[in-house]
Amino acid sequence: MSRGELEERTHALVERLVEALRDPTLAERAGRSVGEQLVRLNATGEESLTWTLELLCDALLPERTEETRDVVGLLAAVAAGYTEARQASTLDQQETLRRALLRTKLDTDRRLRLSEDRFREIFRNTPVGMGICDLEGTFLDVNDALKDTLGYSEEELLSLRLDQLFPAGQTDVVSGAYADLLRGARSGLRERCDLRRADGGTAWTYVALSGLRDENGEPARFVVMVEDLRELSYLQERLRHQTLHDSVTGLPNRQHFRSRLETALAGSPAEDRLTLYQLRLDGFGLINEGLGYETGDAIVRAVGHRLQRLVEGEDGLVARIGGTQFAVLVRQGPHTPGVAEFAELINRELDEPIYIGENGLAPTASIGVIQRAVGDREPEDMMWAAEVALRNAEQAGKRQWALFDPDRAPLERSDSRLAATMPGALELGEFEVRYRPLVSLPDERITGVEARLSWQPPDHDELGHEECLRLAERSGITLSLRNWMLETAWRQLEQWHERGLRPQLVVGLSPNQSRDPDLVGTVRRTVGSGTLAADRLRLCVSMGALMRSGGEARDNLDTLAATGVRTAAHEFRASPAELRFLREHPTQAVLLSPELVRLVDDDAEEESPEFRALCGTIPLVREQGIPVAVPEVRTARQARWWYEAGCEIAAGEYYGVPLDAGAMGELLALRVCGSAGAERP
Repeated sequence: MSRGELEERTHALVERLVEALRDPTLAERAGRSVGEQLVRLNATGEESLTWTLELLCDALLPERTEETRDVVGLLAAVAAGYTEARQASTLDQQETLRRALLRTKLDTDRRLRLSEDRFREIFRNTPVGMGICDLEGTFLDVNDALKDTLGYSEEELLSLRLDQLFPAGQTDVVSGAYADLLRGARSGLRERCDLRRADGGTAWTYVALSGLRDENGEPARFVVMVEDLRELSYLQERLRHQTLHDSVTGLPNRQHFRSRLETALAGSPAEDRLTLYQLRLDGFGLINEGLGYETGDAIVRAVGHRLQRLVEGEDGLVARIGGTQFAVLVRQGPHTPGVAEFAELINRELDEPIYIGENGLAPTASIGVIQRAVGDREPEDMMWAAEVALRNAEQAGKRQWALFDPDRAPLERSDSRLAATMPGALELGEFEVRYRPLVSLPDERITGVEARLSWQPPDHDELGHEECLRLAERSGITLSLRNWMLETAWRQLEQWHERGLRPQLVVGLSPNQSRDPDLVGTVRRTVGSGTLAADRLRLCVSMGALMRSGGEARDNLDTLAATGVRTAAHEFRASPAELRFLREHPTQAVLLSPELVRLVDDDAEEESPEFRALCGTIPLVREQGIPVAVPEVRTARQARWWYEAGCEIAAGEYYGVPLDAGAMGELLALRVCGSAGAERP
């Protein structure tokens, strides 16, 4: 500013001060305005305020005293010190703020560099393929994982747009995703996609696309991530294979086989015929127990491979659907062997020894077969039907095969339903123990009562003792049903004895019940829980179980006899082997098999060979000091014949049907055990 301009400006300030002195009401406003104008004139040096105040004092107070001068000087010094300190404080604050802003900027720059370095590190080293594209989708940068996944070089990828990696039918989807990302209509794209590889193949990938925005929030770049799903696909395929295949043989398992069977039935012409063979290796437990489970697994694998060889050249499938159970499904073609021929081929194939070390093993198999046309209006469940046929084959013996009989299907289904509901029925108390009188043939006295099972299933006819035992074998509750029947009957016997009625309790056991290792312990617990002597119980052990190898039933028979419980062998068929057993292992009684009893009906010829054989057998048993009992006597003629043949005890319709506990108690009260000449019930 020139000197003239400065003087002009300062004169204006002086005039304003003079005007304020003439009108004291303007003094404060004028003083503040003049001070503000001085600052705007940059009169802000260290001595500026002091010089200004001294000048004004000299001009406005020409007659001031020394005291006045000192006061004005003091006030000028205070004002100057205050202003200087205020200015220094402002500068310090500005410096602090500047330094804080500088530190913030440096920290932000450092963090930005770290973030960029971290992103770059992730971008380069992550196993997920990554690329950065411009707004048109052209690659600007790619990492090694993306190159490895798609098989392109970096130069090739940088010359491509992202949509060029997608199949032709999906390019519109990518373009639409670009547009949505640019508009902000979506935050990203996440899809399972098949991308084109450099070699012309397809890469199974998961693609994620998201946008990068600039400092103004506008779209600037796209980031694409491509995850290679080949390893995941392999693991999923392995898991799927393990889920659907047997781990020992590698064959399809039951679930996979059933699915393939359903597909074959649904997708084949109606005139096609399918044959299903279900086979189970006979007596395989001996191999596992005698040679070890590793040998057993080796046998199972060898059997699976041989069955696969049988269906080579055929439209067939082999599966392992159980421990030693296999299934073979064959579509019948012009040259496919018939059922009987193919079943024989299976057995001949298994007849060839399988060598495990020094052991040559040739397991046999029982086979169940069902054949049906795909278009049958009421098709049976083929796996169920084949299982039924297999069960029938096993009942016929080892190395047998059986064809499913559709006429028996309703009965088989009914049995399966009843067997499945038996455990619940036992738990709910639906079973009942009834009692059949055992009568002395010489004088027709009631000498004991035989416990018999009875079950009335909902919507079904009442089932008797033999049916209950047969179904219990299928349902797996044979032993628990035996224990319940024994405990129930023993408690009822105690109640009768308390009333002065003292029959002997007779309980017959099935083969599996007779072989049970826990039989002796169960009987001891039952008998020991009451007050009656053990000899009031007679347990009838299956002769079939006694004759089989293993000795469990024989051990049970001997141990029970030693505890005081009376024993007997029932289902006696009078074979030479059974007669020899009775001679070597004496029992306290023998009950004939119902099959033998049925030979002696009212129309039978007494001179027939079977009659003569029976007449000669019973004395042989009695020579060992063993009484013989006969069940299922239906007529007076039969009762007389068996008495004359040498039998001592009888039971059956002729002497009374099984009664519930109350009715049997009344009968026992009328015909007290041991009273001769009592009326037959």
